[in-house]
Amino acid sequence: MNKTGKIFFSISSVLFIIFMWIAIQTFKPIRNVQPDEVIEITGIVTKIEEGAGFDIVISLKNDSHYYYINRGLQYGLSIKQLRNELLNKKVRLYPIKRWTIFTRDGIMGHISKLMIEDQVIFNELKNDIHEQTI
Repeated sequence: MNKTGKIFFSISSVLFIIFMWIAIQTFKPIRNVQPDEVIEITGIVTKIEEGAGFDIVISLKNDSHYYYINRGLQYGLSIKQLRNELLNKKVRLYPIKRWTIFTRDGIMGHISKLMIEDQVIFNELKNDIHEQTI
């Protein structure tokens, strides 16, 4: 192999490794979320609706992120009940903090914990100060 071929092979290998790291980071499953893997977001709930795959989608005022409780309807949460409790009220969401190609600001939409005032509505965090709800 000549010098040009070795350089091309080296550059291609590095780019492949970078691509694979990005793909793994982006599509890595979310399991056993710990408190240090989330970020606290505070805002006023403007909309709650059903999403694909039994998800519950929550929109916050002046926030363009897509927040959702993964399979929230299967955990016994109700859209109607959540609307009554949360609509137009200030909540604290704890979405996962992870950089991916789709979340360059590091805020994934997957909600691991949802609170209004001091009441926990939903919590899937392991080793959290509040009890898990699932």
